[in-house]
Amino acid sequence: MRATIKDVARESGVSVSAVSMALSDKPSRISKETRQKVKEAAERLHYQPNRAALSLVNRESRMIGIVMNDVRNTHIAAEFMAINRELSGKGYSLLSHILEDQTRDSSLKLIRQIASENVAVLIWAKPLEADNAEDLMSLRKNVEGLGIPVITMDDYGFDCPGVDVCFDYRQGGFLATEHLLELGHRKIGCLAGDRSFQVTQERIEGYRQALEKFGVPYDEKLVCYGDYTMESGYEAFSYLMGQRVSAIFSSNDEMAFGIYRAARNYGIRIPADISLVGFDNVPFADIMEAPLTTVRVPSVEMGSFIGRTAMELLSEAQEGERKKILYKPDLLRRGSAIVKER
Repeated sequence: MRATIKDVARESGVSVSAVSMALSDKPSRISKETRQKVKEAAERLHYQPNRAALSLVNRESRMIGIVMNDVRNTHIAAEFMAINRELSGKGYSLLSHILEDQTRDSSLKLIRQIASENVAVLIWAKPLEADNAEDLMSLRKNVEGLGIPVITMDDYGFDCPGVDVCFDYRQGGFLATEHLLELGHRKIGCLAGDRSFQVTQERIEGYRQALEKFGVPYDEKLVCYGDYTMESGYEAFSYLMGQRVSAIFSSNDEMAFGIYRAARNYGIRIPADISLVGFDNVPFADIMEAPLTTVRVPSVEMGSFIGRTAMELLSEAQEGERKKILYKPDLLRRGSAIVKER
């Protein structure tokens, strides 16, 4: 049976509150001798502190909550690991929730659960849904009602302490499409992600802006929606080829990998027969037979910043306006997109 704080108190001959203070890293009235005795007792019993319980005793939480909708995506997983890397070993616990259901009731239920978990900072990493004003108002009200700092990866319009850590997806979509246009392509397919997400719409806006710059009309038939998975990229390939495109802008690298697989099955060569540009710069993008030209999203840098910011928000007075950090894209030119033959 797992040892409890009461077991440590009994073993060392001191009170439970003295054990709590002795095992914390903060200065206290506990003597050096007592602190050493408690630590030795805890070691003998293989005691592992329950951080949630300790935070209630100390009236201080070192628990940071994070809400995501999908950790299968390589880009999201890289950000999560970078956040966790910053927090691990520094006395902070990361409490993770996966919220796949997009309904208002599911979000409200999760927020109520978070309120009971003594979380001191919340990282809301779920993508912002576009054109859903009523649900967004409800979400703002309930998240702000937690009374804790909130970090987001989209601009939700929260009015509580915290930081919005955003990426310029519109500019990324523009750079990807502009590159294909500069190579002479004029019929460019756009493999978009989940149409309900704001980040999807921003990528499409960038795609449209680049077309407009080059005087190329926007054609809805050249836009195909997936769900940011490799499978949806594979499934979209035959449709886009049926539209006789000479190039494809894929809204993320995972869908681009699905295009590679489908192209191989159809005997279509990248880039000789079809040029391709991805988005994210996930691992393995540069080791394909034709290395993937892609828009770099600094996932690790963003995740590390979010982790450090969460710790700072715990130690600072929570006053003043929310901050917004906007990371900018850059295009990594590799071998999957070439000049279109006349």
